[in-house]
Amino acid sequence: MINYEDILSESERLIKKASKFFFDLDPQNNFEMKGRNDFVTEVDFKVQEVLEGELLKLIEGSNLLAEEKDKSSAEIRDYTWVLDPVDGTTNLVHGFQHSVISLALIEKSEVVLGAIYDPFRDEFFSAIKDEGAKLNGQGIRVSEKEELANSLIGVGTGGGRLGRVDETFEMMRYIYENSNGIRRIGSAALEMCYSACGRYDAFIEDGLNLWDYAAGTLIVREAGGQVINMHGEEVGTERRGGIISGSKKIVDELKRFTY
Repeated sequence: MINYEDILSESERLIKKASKFFFDLDPQNNFEMKGRNDFVTEVDFKVQEVLEGELLKLIEGSNLLAEEKDKSSAEIRDYTWVLDPVDGTTNLVHGFQHSVISLALIEKSEVVLGAIYDPFRDEFFSAIKDEGAKLNGQGIRVSEKEELANSLIGVGTGGGRLGRVDETFEMMRYIYENSNGIRRIGSAALEMCYSACGRYDAFIEDGLNLWDYAAGTLIVREAGGQVINMHGEEVGTERRGGIISGSKKIVDELKRFTY
């Protein structure tokens, strides 16, 4: 039987070790364009390469679904690691220090472990199914806010919203006019963590991939929050979609943007 506490502890060690590439390499002068506002750097490749070899040793027969190096279409098996080696690559390229390593473990079709590490602040968000969510080993909970008017909302405007400028800014204007304010960091995994620990009351973004939100989904739920997709349904392990995460009351308020 797999001991998820041990797996999480070893995952934390490996992630923190791999995060040295965020500082040792030079992403601002060594990157490629995959598409509009879609960068990949040597950091992405090195983090994924190092973690893949080590993670697959932790659980015999497991495989890796990840953003880079032909791993983005891997099938989901009995045990599948889901990795985003750098969530917030555009930030990394611009020296805007809000990028994380995001790792989840799926058992069959259910996320059972989530780990997201912000090396710039040495913050390690984690969750094991049915065991709660933590930040650097201390329990965290979602916000208790019940009204949008008193809330701070994270709003993503990444690649999934390209070509939907008017709709996106209408959404942002509504939230801006009816809340305490909006924030835009540029790392969905990190912003989901902020909605898990109450720094945000909720977070909304569309057009994400599974490696962007798998770990964050478990962390938010284990922190007492809710994560739905842009159709108003509970998020599963679908490969691509949007998410609204955070306090249930505020998530319910943001359902007006589902379609």
